[in-house]
Amino acid sequence: MANPKHPDDFLAANPHLAEFMPFLDALNAESARGAVLVACSFIDGQLEKILAAFLRDEKESAKLLSGFNAPLGSFAARITAAFALGLITRAEYAECETLRKVRNDFAHKVTASFEDQSVKDHCARLAYAAKPYGEVEVNARSQFTTAAVGLILHFTNRAHHVGQQQRREQSWPY
Repeated sequence: MANPKHPDDFLAANPHLAEFMPFLDALNAESARGAVLVACSFIDGQLEKILAAFLRDEKESAKLLSGFNAPLGSFAARITAAFALGLITRAEYAECETLRKVRNDFAHKVTASFEDQSVKDHCARLAYAAKPYGEVEVNARSQFTTAAVGLILHFTNRAHHVGQQQRREQSWPY
């Protein structure tokens, strides 16, 4: 019998996590700023895949998602579109928005840190974040990281499921 603790065996049993495992290693090795940017970039990529799986399989759909001035090319636009199209839940939308606000703090403020009150306040609102238990405290970075990882795991197979409802050309009545 294969050792389920061996990474190759784990990935063989869970192929949908093939992108997640290298991401997790990279996330854990990053600085605070790097962790925020890497996590939000990964979520942004997942949202792009979810939207692409839903939209018609046409070059015009791809133009919405990537390229110069793509209407759905930003993290904020992808979050909003995925929610408006019913591809993510209200709770996932709220979590994405809060993670995006943390990302913006780090992206637009050179000295941003998880010790900043604004960042702490955002992280405290993350519903998917680990909560303190017993004598264990959960700091803002841990709240951010656990929320991001939780959301990523929610989205891991979403593009597959959304793709089963992909839009197709159809005739419309007059």
